[in-house]
Amino acid sequence: MNRWRTTFRLYGEDAFFEERRGKSSTGRPSEKELSAKKKLKKAEARIKYLEAENELLKKLEELERQARKRS
Repeated sequence: MNRWRTTFRLYGEDAFFEERRGKSSTGRPSEKELSAKKKLKKAEARIKYLEAENELLKKLEELERQARKRS
């Protein structure tokens, strides 16, 4: 809490919305404008991730369903 208070006193409320840990920090997403090609690539990667997540959840539901039948 003391560090947060000091940061607030020195830099104000905006300090909590800015990345202050260095140039190579990955703590917050970049706000740079992406090209259409990069946006598409990023969207495709997100879709692939979400599809894999959905498959995992389906498998988990099936395993839970099978466990209930055995009980």
